[in-house]
Amino acid sequence: MASSKTVAGRVNASGALIVFTLVLLVGINLRATLLSVPPLLAQIQRDLALNYTETGLLSALPTLVMGLGAWPAGRMGARIGGRAAVGWGLAIIASATIARGLFPAPLTLYFFTFAISAGVALAQTSVPVLARQWFPDRIGFVSALFTDGLTLGETIAASLTAPLMRAWFGPDAWPAALLIWAVPATLTMALWLWLAPPVPTTRVALGSARVAETAGGADASGQASAAQPHVGPWVIGGVMGSGSLIYFGMNNWIAPYNHAIGAAALTPVALFAINVAQLPVTIGITPIANRLVGRRWPFVVAGAVSLIAVVGWLWTPATLQPLWGVLMGASSAGVFSLSIALPALYGHDGAVARLSGSSLTVSYTTAFVGPFIGGALWDTFGLPGLALAPVALAAATLLALPMLLPRRAG
Repeated sequence: MASSKTVAGRVNASGALIVFTLVLLVGINLRATLLSVPPLLAQIQRDLALNYTETGLLSALPTLVMGLGAWPAGRMGARIGGRAAVGWGLAIIASATIARGLFPAPLTLYFFTFAISAGVALAQTSVPVLARQWFPDRIGFVSALFTDGLTLGETIAASLTAPLMRAWFGPDAWPAALLIWAVPATLTMALWLWLAPPVPTTRVALGSARVAETAGGADASGQASAAQPHVGPWVIGGVMGSGSLIYFGMNNWIAPYNHAIGAAALTPVALFAINVAQLPVTIGITPIANRLVGRRWPFVVAGAVSLIAVVGWLWTPATLQPLWGVLMGASSAGVFSLSIALPALYGHDGAVARLSGSSLTVSYTTAFVGPFIGGALWDTFGLPGLALAPVALAAATLLALPMLLPRRAG
C-alpha cells in the first residue's frame, strides 16, 4: 500500500481516497456526454432530417476526433501539466454539452460533438501522466479505476438517457436529454479544480524494488533504465487498438450481420451480452491491477479468448451468440483496463503525456478504420462473415504484439 506521502508528497490516506474518487468521476464524465447520443439517434435523425451517412458520421465522429486529437492533446498536456489539462478538458466538455443542448441544429450538433470529443481527448491523455506522478507505485490500480469510470459512464448514459428523457421531458425532447449530462460534468469539473492535489514540483523517488518492477524496469528516479527496451506508441497503441477494435467492431456489425443471416431477433441480446460483460471485468481487475499491469500473458489470454469467440460466432449456431458476446466483451474490457496504464509504466519522465497521446491516436484510429475495412470486404465479396475479419485479426494480433513489451520480473 502507498504511504501517506505517495501523492505528490503531500496527500495523506484520506486525501488519496479523494483522488481515487475524482479519477472515477472523471472517467464517468468522459464517456457519459458522448454515449448519451446513440440512444437518441432515431429522434435526432428524424427531427434534423439527417440521412444515414450523416447519422453515421455523428456516431463515428467522437472516435475519429479522439484518435486524431490524442497526439496534439498529449503534447498540450505535457506543456500545461496533467492537472490543468484534465481541468480544461472537463471545462470544454461541460460548456460544449450545454451549448449542444441549447442549439439543436445539424451544424451545431456536429460542432459541439467535435468539441466534446476534443475535450475528452485532452483529459484522457493526461490521466496516465497523473497516475504516475501521484501514485508511482499504484499505476495499475489508478489506471484500472479510471477504466471503471469510463465503463460506468458508457453504461449509465446508454441505459438512462432515453428513460430520463421520457420521464422528465417527453418522448421527443432529445435536446433536454443531452443537456442534463452537463450537470455532472460541471460538478466534476468544480470538484477537480477544488480538490485535485498539485503535481510534484520535483521528481518523486520511487524508492523500492517493487515500484521499479511495477514501472517495468525504472530506476529509483523514475527514469527508464538503460537496459529497458524502448516501447513506442505503435506497440502500446496496437495493443490498445486491438482490444478496442474487438469491442467497437462487434458493436458496429452485430445488427447488420444478424439481419443478413436471418437472426435479427438475436441482436438485442447479443449487444446486451457484449456490453454488460465489460463492467464486472473492469471492476474485478481493479483490486489486482497492480499485479497484472505490465505483464504479457493477460493480453495473450484475451486475444486467444476473443479469437475463439469470433470463430464460434461464425461457425456455431446463432443461438450461441450471447456466449461469444460475453467472451469478447470481457476480453476487450480486460485489454483496455490493463493497456491504458502502459504509457505511464514505460514512458520516460517528461514524455508520458506524449506517449499516452500517440498511443491513443494509434488505438482510436485502429478502432475507427477497422469497421470500414470489414464493410469493404463484405461489399467486395458479398460474404457477411468477412465484416468480422478485422476483429479476428485484432484478436490474433494480441497473441503476438504483447511479446514486444518488456518482460516484467517476478
